[in-house]
Amino acid sequence: MRPTTLNLVPEYPPRVRIEWLIAISRVVLAAGALLAVAVSPADALGTWSLAYALAWYLLYSVLVLGLVWTPVRFARGWDVAQHAFDLAAFSLFNYYTDSTNSPFFAYFTFLVICGTLRWATRGAVWTAVVTVALYMGTSLYTSLVLGVRPFGLNTFLIRIVHLAVVAVLVGYLGAHHHRFQRELGRLVAWPRRVPREPDELAAELVGECADVLEAPRVLLIWEEPEEGTVKLAWGSGTEVAQGTEPEARFGSFVVSGLEKGTFQTPRASAENAHVIHWSAGSFRQRVGRPIHPALQARFKMERVQSWSLDGELIHGRLFALDKRHMTIDDLIFGEVVARLAVSRLDSLYLLRRLGKNAALEERLRLARDIHDSLLQSAAGSALQLVAARRLLDRDPDAARQRLGEVQDQLEHGELEMRAFIRRLRPFSHKPADSPVAALNERLEDLRRRVERQWEVTVRMRVLETTDSWPEPLIEGIYRLVQEGVLNAARHADASSIAVVLSATAGGLRVTIADDGRGFPFRGTFDLAALNAMNEGPLTLKERVAEMRGALEIRSSETGTELSIALPLTPAAA
Repeated sequence: MRPTTLNLVPEYPPRVRIEWLIAISRVVLAAGALLAVAVSPADALGTWSLAYALAWYLLYSVLVLGLVWTPVRFARGWDVAQHAFDLAAFSLFNYYTDSTNSPFFAYFTFLVICGTLRWATRGAVWTAVVTVALYMGTSLYTSLVLGVRPFGLNTFLIRIVHLAVVAVLVGYLGAHHHRFQRELGRLVAWPRRVPREPDELAAELVGECADVLEAPRVLLIWEEPEEGTVKLAWGSGTEVAQGTEPEARFGSFVVSGLEKGTFQTPRASAENAHVIHWSAGSFRQRVGRPIHPALQARFKMERVQSWSLDGELIHGRLFALDKRHMTIDDLIFGEVVARLAVSRLDSLYLLRRLGKNAALEERLRLARDIHDSLLQSAAGSALQLVAARRLLDRDPDAARQRLGEVQDQLEHGELEMRAFIRRLRPFSHKPADSPVAALNERLEDLRRRVERQWEVTVRMRVLETTDSWPEPLIEGIYRLVQEGVLNAARHADASSIAVVLSATAGGLRVTIADDGRGFPFRGTFDLAALNAMNEGPLTLKERVAEMRGALEIRSSETGTELSIALPLTPAAA
């Protein structure tokens, strides 16, 4: 079976819409002419043959309207046949009603408009030429051959001039509409993908701008953000060259007063060049060189149109060079092209900046995770080794017990680091038979390790099930509790630590209280106040902010209480 070919780019405007409009107008014209014959005195508009001809033409018009009322597939030559038939019919009506002075001559204007709708400017021109020939032929035939009517030269000339003017005006509108459709289609086809590298994007932009602006040469020049250099890309749609120059080489690219403006000139190298530019909401003219001399000389600029590239990160200019015909319409259309170009350049550099920021944030997150897991575990193991070394001489059994605890701690740290590294791998998934440990089990394991290493009592209470909590939230809670408990055990000289995890109306609350000596500051402070004072546990504050939570610390001589409120949907850890 042969594959079906689909037309992915439909006609614009749709063919059926044009034919439907013409068919409706034809019915109205035919009905109006027949009505005029019916209400006129006998023989005022000619013989009854005209009435019969109009009746048949009205029937024909209604049948054609019925055919185009719904979308159809038009046969090849449909429009030409319809146009030729209308020309013949109007010539016949003109013949029946005093050719030179016929009231039906106005209907030829309808044919000029139909030709423009179907074939743009050339349709208007050829319809006018054929109409003049038919009008002249019928007029001369009835006057010189049949001798039934005198030839009205004045009326003939007036109508010919009228038809020519109508053809020119309608043809111009048709050409303008056709150009608008073409430009709109090119803008719709503007690429949406943003390449990874500036060179690839610059080559694409030069080619697209050269095609859309119909320019033999295009120059793109912009300042690279945070680089201190100027990037250039120039050429046509097929050959594109690129280069980099120091930032001050070409100054602001154009003279003062045109930095943010749009302009064109036919002689960019002349000292007295006439420059048309957009200023204060209108086009104005100034005299003088518009472009930096070094830039103008390097690219041998003469006929120039230029637009500002002014984006979030990108600042530069777009130049269309060597265009044979330059109009103000081109300047207005070029504004849209320049904005599309700078938006793609902005997108590239914004993506690169976001990538750098994301990498920096990932480094900070890794530093916090390593600090909370490996470094804290290593610090506890080091203290256990110090204690074991002191016990070697006086209590070898206790020393061996301590060394065994250190071995267990190191093995646990190794397992935790393996799990941490596994989570860093792209598209890593945990095996189905090894689900993530429940939060209460991890907290219980943390409690046992802290009590064994630091000889402190730790109480854990989870007052809400964790089955429905998302995994990033569970991981974030565990890291917060780990950091808070280890800080209290290591730095606060506490003998008792209590952790309570409970549900609230808007999320979760984690409370960590100890009976140690508290922070150097005294009182109750939230996260904003702690940051302003540059006080409080740095890693814990960063984690709370990353999870979009709220932190409050109450510090006194008798201990510290950390109260952390978290939403149920924190940012991914």
